[in-house]
Order: sequence, then structure tokens, then C-alpha cells
Amino acid sequence: MPTYYNIHSHRQNNEDTDVLSIVNFARDFYASAGVQACSLGLHPWYLCNHNDDFAQIKALAVNSNVLAIGECGLDKVCKTDWALQNLLFEQQIKLANELRKPLIVHCVRAFDEVSNLLIKTGSTVPVILHGYNKKIDIARKMISNGYYLSFGAALHHPSSPAATVLSRIGPDRFFLETDVAAVSIEQVYKKAAEIRNTDVDTIILQVRNNFHTVFNQL
Repeated sequence: MPTYYNIHSHRQNNEDTDVLSIVNFARDFYASAGVQACSLGLHPWYLCNHNDDFAQIKALAVNSNVLAIGECGLDKVCKTDWALQNLLFEQQIKLANELRKPLIVHCVRAFDEVSNLLIKTGSTVPVILHGYNKKIDIARKMISNGYYLSFGAALHHPSSPAATVLSRIGPDRFFLETDVAAVSIEQVYKKAAEIRNTDVDTIILQVRNNFHTVFNQL
């Protein structure tokens, strides 16, 4: 059993048996075949070949090493057509529900819209908002909807909302990640322990429990 669970990463670490990283693929989906654990998704930034890409995701997402769909979601800052973002996010929500796999969600200035689309589609799978770095009021609303929050390198910035939120939410609603940052998952766990005023072993146990709950890896 791994010690550390990295819920969202863009780097493979197949040689480190102490860490289970869910490696995200937003393109080159067939390369996921050789990865222990991964997620496949159409990122709002990269929707140029969305028909072919979504067909590949559908074909590959049934594989046991694909633990989640995503990252997918909505982004009001990027230039991608808004209607297209909504269409493809909805398709991926439906795919996740068909396969009974969690969603890893990218959300930029669109928390209400993400929630509304999840409700509209009748989604029942676990939802993880990755790279969370917004204020506590939004966090509380997302948690009240049943969603999970994942925190990464932003925890190392003392003034970041992420650190405040992590210090205040319940232990059963968070994950940790590295995303694209030049930081190790061990460093993220250590910082999380400092923020929550506890020890690293407690963080390890809680994230492991959350992982088993969400991904049913018992």
C-alpha cells in the first residue's frame, strides 16, 4: 500500500512505490496504457480535436488503470468557446457516471456553473475540485454539495486562500496533489500537516481513507 496519494499530477513516478500518483492525460491518451494510475479528460484549454479525443477517452476509460475522468470542467478566463466547454464538460460528466468513476474538475471563475451542470445531469459520482485556491465561502458551498477539494503548491504561499481553507474544512473532504508544480507530494503533505496543526502521519491516514472512500480501492 502506498504511503502518499497524489490525486492529480502531470509527472509519472513509476519507480517510487511509496507514492501513488494519478497521472493526468489531456492529450496523447494512448500513452496512458503503461501508467499505473491515471485520469483522462478534455481540458477546457485543449479542445481543438475534441471529437477524436473524446472518442479515444471513451475507448480507454474502461481500463482499470483509469481511475477518474478529468481534468475537465469550465474556465471563464481561457479563450475556448463557452458553449463548447459546457457541451464537452457535460459529455464527460455523463461518461464518468456511466463508468462509475470520479470526476477531477478544473474550475476557473465558474463554480456556480460547474455545480449547476452537475446537478442538471444528475451526476452521482464523487467530484474533486483540483488545485483549490479560492475563499472559504466558496469552499463551504462546494463541500455542502458533496464535493471534495484538492490542494497543492499554493499551500506553500502564506497568504493563499488555500491554506486558510485547508485549516478549516473537515478531514474527510480534502486531497493533496502536485499538479505541474516543482514540488514533491511529500512536501505538500508536510505543509498540510503544519497548516492543520497535526503530524504528517495523521495527514497520510486521512488522505488514504478519503482515497479509499472515493475510488473504492479497498
